[in-house]
Amino acid sequence: MSAISIKNDTFLKFALTLFAFAYGFFVADSLQTLYMSNSGDINEYIDFFEDYSKDVAVVWDIGTRNGAIHGDTIFRVGIIFFSNYLDMEVLSFITLVSFMMSTLVFLACSVSILSRKNIIYLLPILLCIFLTPNVSNLFASAIRSGIAFTILMLSMIYLRGYKLYIFFLLSSLIHLSMMPIIFFYFLYHTIRKLQIKSPFIVPFFLLILISFSMTLASFVLNFNITPTNSSIFFKIFTLYLGLLVIFTNRKAIQNIYGFMSMGLILVYVSGLIIDISFLRYLGNVLVLYLLFLIKKGRVGTVQVFTIGYIPFFLLTSFYSIANI
Repeated sequence: MSAISIKNDTFLKFALTLFAFAYGFFVADSLQTLYMSNSGDINEYIDFFEDYSKDVAVVWDIGTRNGAIHGDTIFRVGIIFFSNYLDMEVLSFITLVSFMMSTLVFLACSVSILSRKNIIYLLPILLCIFLTPNVSNLFASAIRSGIAFTILMLSMIYLRGYKLYIFFLLSSLIHLSMMPIIFFYFLYHTIRKLQIKSPFIVPFFLLILISFSMTLASFVLNFNITPTNSSIFFKIFTLYLGLLVIFTNRKAIQNIYGFMSMGLILVYVSGLIIDISFLRYLGNVLVLYLLFLIKKGRVGTVQVFTIGYIPFFLLTSFYSIANI
């Protein structure tokens, strides 16, 4: 490798690291804005900690009175323990966690593109996806599921074997919404071992069947249910995003990240059919599909998805700004 190539690679790593830190500050500022405007989950947590002080034993007792240990209890106790250990206010500590999550995930994705020849095509879609409100709110608003997803995603990228499964368990303990993603991970590897001759049709219909079954089970058991409150226009546009994810490149289903993103978008669509919302998964869908584009997306796939994604990015960004 020539000295010029090494310098260029070093410069790109440095530039992407700066972008990652800038993105972290952007998300941290978004969290503070959400807190000031009384939006998202952050206010609920801060109000809870103000009511019950920062006593780990008290919070643990409240969370386990029915004899069960919930992910929310683990999260609250963890926040109190580490904020006490660092001698920080809870809001400041949660903001720090939000900054770290968003920076690490952005850095993991951006550094991965350095090994790709089509880096010039990947940079615009990388920035568009991370600046999409559904993604930035994953780290700023839905803080508990954001932590769980960060652990899950980084473990999939960097770990293998039993260590990977330990972190899978940890992420699902923090937030059960990670369970469908983990299930799709194991389903993908099961299908690969079966060596099904149909590379798209059979896996896709399996995803439809399983995604709808998951959604129906949530509805029947009244588990993690959120009523649909989006406008019909927004629903249509998210359906458009689903078609974009599924059909931009049908070979995406042969990649682990593409497979999981398709499964999650089908969970969202299934929810619309029975009038419940899984909007929380759109951020996960986008980050996972971005990883597919980085790992396996060819220039044509990246270009088509970028062109198709820009209208969704502009609409959701405008909607977010208009509702501040």
